Amino acid sequence: MDKNHSELFGHFTYDDSLTYETLLAAEELLIDEIEHLLQRAGAEHLDFTPLGDALMLECVFEEHRLYVYRKIAMEIAAMLPDGVNGRLLCLHKDFSSLHAFWLRPRAWVEEERSLPEAPPESLKVHRITQGNSESAFESE
Repeated sequence: MDKNHSELFGHFTYDDSLTYETLLAAEELLIDEIEHLLQRAGAEHLDFTPLGDALMLECVFEEHRLYVYRKIAMEIAAMLPDGVNGRLLCLHKDFSSLHAFWLRPRAWVEEERSLPEAPPESLKVHRITQGNSESAFESE
């Protein structure tokens, strides 16, 4: 049985003003420092995905602790070089808690969002219809 009940996703983008060499150096430093920070915070299964103009990360934690995620956001914001911004999404696996952080050098904002059990009534419903040999869908 999985002992990890919370996941953290990160997405960092680089400003167009950064030279290629500066971007690569910043990315290498970010990966090293963020990996060390997350390991100290108890993260497991760390995965970094460099995309050229962005860096993505994913990891898991045993528990969903907002104070730990705030500390991570604060420390990453403190280490971000100029020209690099980031976002973190912290999700409890039972969907009871979802926290979003927007990071920039030396500052961040955060928001808690809820994901209700039932969808909002204003959303379009897509229904599956049976065709000859394939399933299709229609929208209301």
